[in-house]
Amino acid sequence: MALAPAAHAGTGNYIKITNSAGIVATTCYEWLGTSGADYCHQSWPVGESRTAYFPAGATSAVVNLKLSPWGAIRDSSAVTDASKNYCFEIQGLLGSEKLVKTGC
Repeated sequence: MALAPAAHAGTGNYIKITNSAGIVATTCYEWLGTSGADYCHQSWPVGESRTAYFPAGATSAVVNLKLSPWGAIRDSSAVTDASKNYCFEIQGLLGSEKLVKTGC
């Protein structure tokens, strides 16, 4: 799994995640319907946001919340429609962190 996104050549739709939890977050994106496009936003602090754009050919995605790209999945969420934007907030403290869907 790559650690940084390649040049954006997708739909223009995105998944935006804001870190409001008491952890340094890593979010990894598994893009369904395409291969070789998976990547992680690695080790980003509280108060910051990251945006992942759907790559060309992606039909849906799974977002995994981790403490590091190689660590265990702490929470995950399915994103089922690549024609829409999705926004999430990471909430909680270490051991109780959650991905919570919010409005964009």
